[in-house]
Amino acid sequence: MKKSYKILFPLFIIFSATSCAKQNYPDDERYKPWRIGAAISYEFSSGVLEAYGVNKTEDWTSVMLPYGNLVSGKRLNLENYKRSSYPEYDGNSLILNNIINFTPNQLGLGFKTLPEQLYVYWRNNGTDYATVVDVTPQIKAAITKPYPHPSWRFEGENCYQTDFIFGLLPDGRAKLWLEGCNIYTYVGEYQPTKVMPPADPSKIKNKPIPWDKVNQVWYDKEKYKMQNIDDVVKL
Repeated sequence: MKKSYKILFPLFIIFSATSCAKQNYPDDERYKPWRIGAAISYEFSSGVLEAYGVNKTEDWTSVMLPYGNLVSGKRLNLENYKRSSYPEYDGNSLILNNIINFTPNQLGLGFKTLPEQLYVYWRNNGTDYATVVDVTPQIKAAITKPYPHPSWRFEGENCYQTDFIFGLLPDGRAKLWLEGCNIYTYVGEYQPTKVMPPADPSKIKNKPIPWDKVNQVWYDKEKYKMQNIDDVVKL
């Protein structure tokens, strides 16, 4: 992987852009800075090397804090997955769950203004992938769409889906959801923008992938609602 993928952008770039960013989000204190999270399976785990959002029009970049919890022993424990999802979990499918998924904040104060592109650099089975997603007008409209807050503590207040959750598959594909308000909004599936095989092929483990299981997604249907972005925002 090139060094430019791993080096975080200087802090002054992030902070100096804050004052000149144009507001394209609701004037509501319940609207929080956007974040980029990841969901992975137990048997086919991935590690995020770096993730950030870019707004070329306003000339700023905002980087997420490190994703160390993705590879922590506590997180990558099958029993922990089962306790946080369902007892019969076999370790293959993607699990959408705030306890298991890791969604760090932006470095610094955090932008509420939305990026134009999302960049996620990640690794699975020795191969590095770059996933780049355009934040389309449809995605922006879905993020800024208000929902009734699901908590009784904030009754009468709005809630927003400001988390981008990438489900990372072992062949380099990435699924994308918006998360918030006890709702997952499925955006789509993306092919890797760039694939960087390991210099040492021996690092690749030739493990058969049961796609009928790996390509499945689990979420708590009693707590969360699942919807498609086309049903939420029609452009």
